[in-house]
Amino acid sequence: MTYALRPTSDAPERPELTAGLTARAAIEDLRRRLVRYAVKLLWNRDDAEEVTQEAFGIAIEHGVTHAESRFGPWMFRTVGNLCLNRRRKRKHEPLDKWIEHAGEDDPVEKAAQLERLTMLREAIEKLPDQQRIAIVLKTQQQMDYGDMAHIMEISESAARGHVHQARRKLAELMPQE
Repeated sequence: MTYALRPTSDAPERPELTAGLTARAAIEDLRRRLVRYAVKLLWNRDDAEEVTQEAFGIAIEHGVTHAESRFGPWMFRTVGNLCLNRRRKRKHEPLDKWIEHAGEDDPVEKAAQLERLTMLREAIEKLPDQQRIAIVLKTQQQMDYGDMAHIMEISESAARGHVHQARRKLAELMPQE
């Protein structure tokens, strides 16, 4: 099932009012969060930036503005849809340049970390679309289940179910150390 670009009407309050930010700062904060979300779905920073920009263009075309309460969930849903479409067309970017090494000089440890991340990426790629989106929203964006339900246009219990199923599947796919 893919998610429609249909905005929800019962989304949380305007982000700039709830976070105490100016409208410009709230949009920039949302843009950064959307790019991080897209990177986790696409595994390519340039594509993530393009998808996020495209989502803002679609929002303008559809007349969805930051002043509306539905803007944040609508943007996450739109970016998610665009990422799923783009994933079918592009190849992945190598992970080695994105790894942050915490003072490690041991090449064996660096190689092991790269291998673990590559296996995790491959395991996430094997998840169904709904589970992949749910696990990224929960673990990377640290969203609560209510916000996830708004973005995915499903019930809160269904969002919980997708995260649970994704975690179980990842545990099966990842080798135990």
